[in-house]
Amino acid sequence: MDFGMRVAKVLAVGLLLTAGPVSAAFALDPANDQPNGTGNASEPAPATNGAAETAMEHQPSPETAAPAAATVAAPSPAQAPAPQANTPEAPQPSSTPDAAAAAPATETAAPATTATTAPEPPKLIADDRLVYLPVADYIQNNAKKALAGTDADDRQVLVKFYTSRMGSTLWVDKQGYTAEAKNLIAALQDADSWGLRSADFKIPDLKPTATGDYNPDDLTAVEARLSLEAMEYARDAHGDRISDPSSQLGTYIDRKPELLDRKTVIDDLAAAADKGAYLTSLNPKQEQFRRLREKLAALRSSKKEAEALKIPDGPLLKPGQSNAQIAILRKRLKVTAPALKDDGTAVDDTYYDKALAEAVKAYKASKGIRPENTTVSSSLRNSLNSGNDVTEARLIANMEEWRWMPADLGNYYIMVNIPEFKFRVVSDGQVIHEERIVSGRPDAQSPIFSEAMKTVVIQPRWNVPDSIKIKELLPGLRAGGDPLRRQGLVAEYNGRKIDPYNVDWSRTDIRNFNVYQPPGGGNALGVVKFLFPNKHSVYLHDTPSKSLFNEPVRAFSHGCMRVRNPVTLAEIILGKDKGWDKEKVDDLIKNGPEENEVALDHPIPVHVTYFTAWVDDNGEVQTFNDVYGHEKRITLALAGRWNQIVKADEKKVSPEDIPNDGWRNDGFASLFGDDDDEYDSRGRRKKHSGGGLGNFFKQVFGGN
Repeated sequence: MDFGMRVAKVLAVGLLLTAGPVSAAFALDPANDQPNGTGNASEPAPATNGAAETAMEHQPSPETAAPAAATVAAPSPAQAPAPQANTPEAPQPSSTPDAAAAAPATETAAPATTATTAPEPPKLIADDRLVYLPVADYIQNNAKKALAGTDADDRQVLVKFYTSRMGSTLWVDKQGYTAEAKNLIAALQDADSWGLRSADFKIPDLKPTATGDYNPDDLTAVEARLSLEAMEYARDAHGDRISDPSSQLGTYIDRKPELLDRKTVIDDLAAAADKGAYLTSLNPKQEQFRRLREKLAALRSSKKEAEALKIPDGPLLKPGQSNAQIAILRKRLKVTAPALKDDGTAVDDTYYDKALAEAVKAYKASKGIRPENTTVSSSLRNSLNSGNDVTEARLIANMEEWRWMPADLGNYYIMVNIPEFKFRVVSDGQVIHEERIVSGRPDAQSPIFSEAMKTVVIQPRWNVPDSIKIKELLPGLRAGGDPLRRQGLVAEYNGRKIDPYNVDWSRTDIRNFNVYQPPGGGNALGVVKFLFPNKHSVYLHDTPSKSLFNEPVRAFSHGCMRVRNPVTLAEIILGKDKGWDKEKVDDLIKNGPEENEVALDHPIPVHVTYFTAWVDDNGEVQTFNDVYGHEKRITLALAGRWNQIVKADEKKVSPEDIPNDGWRNDGFASLFGDDDDEYDSRGRRKKHSGGGLGNFFKQVFGGN
């Protein structure tokens, strides 16, 4: 077909389609589209018997306001000359664009020697599968009316989408909802099983008129609404229900959902064979998300069973005793009863045997319950009942956090889980090392974020952060004392050490000075620290205060995360990155230079997380205290109770935070271990008992 003929056909279709309100689309019988140029140039261009596959020259013009509603009848057979005996039979319309395009070229061309054969006039036939509707206009005109609650960016993308399709629909046709629409609606209604809320998606009610037809206005509204609901699901699946956790819940949660490009979403949805499956595929693919979803389904179907596994209060139980609670304990720890007791007598599920005792001891150790013995105590019961006290809200809140996580955690990464007070090194999906940590206090929280570890520092300095400079050191300096010297700290300005007595601290910003503690046995960072540069200035490090690792709740630091057995972590990381063996790492720690910064050749992703529910490899849900209250904030946000959220914001300090009347009134003197009677009226120290470096760092870092 030459260009002129195509233009003429497009114009003809445009005239037909602008004749009135829309209710149907039209297609030409391909048998009459002659490729040899013998057809009438004014004939409308044919369309294949399909929807999205219709070629551009078969579509109405983009400038067309609305397609025609009238059905054009096919010409009477009497109007067309009868085909000659030697005229090939016209092919039937193909179900695929390629076949439809190829058929006329190979089957309909008449022999060149036939002079009496005339082309059959084109026949317009209605295509009930394809409908053209003014969806773009409807979305634009109802932005402040019927669609006021929808996302503005979604609407803009859909206006362009439907304009480019010239009103071709995805979800409706002359018979109402299409099969694709029903598939999509089923996915929207199943949103609850994915930790979303099906009630958030408004499924329009499409009903026929009294004559059994569907009103074009209703079809238009339904088409627009379903596309908008699908777009909302795509955003919710990627965490957009809480679109900016840092500003909405608190700056300690330094995460933001990574939303998909909206145009990509609607284009991919339109192209997907299974549109419901495409939508659900947008939920997180992490293994923990999958396990939490399974537990959510199980919880909803077996709440009574979960209640039955709670262990009631009772006496202390030790190995060798029998008690009805032991049978429940066996189910919780998944330990079967032996066939016989040690004395050879029969045993049942209520008998406390050695195998169960070992499981109890291991469980206590994993939870930090002391003493780590085999006694069934109140602390063990509380922990087990808490672990079994899994609510839908808790599971959903943790599933929501996975929507904010990077889609790719990395093949080799470190995950720090604050509520659990643990970190793990993961390689190819397998945990190869885990250890306890001490995290920030509730008033000086460890932030939640992801960055890449780039440096391991052996024999590090402790660089005092601005918050401690201002609140713990500056008051004493302004009072004329020298807390730096007393605490074993050094101050530098432009790389040169300075004497604090030579500085007018009432007019000087202490943040301009580098204040640090040199490496050594009492250094607050111990022998090694692990740096993953971030705006919060926190990192993993060693500590001289080892006793706190035995506490079940280990929130004691100023925000950094202290690691038990950090040398082992250094050996693992440097062995992986540098190929160094244990002996080389140990030698650097013992004999190497101070402040030895070892740059990693391959930075390691570090994910600092806040999961209060975790499904272990045995399928058990491990739960942890909501130590910072983030789970509560997420739950309130998902319930729409934004006004009840108390944000967790990082404390920002400046010299203006310090009172002008001296440092004895600011509440930080106790950090130095001093009593009021140890200072004169000007706040100068009179004696040194009870203070010093040890007590200072005990207060600042929570050490013992």
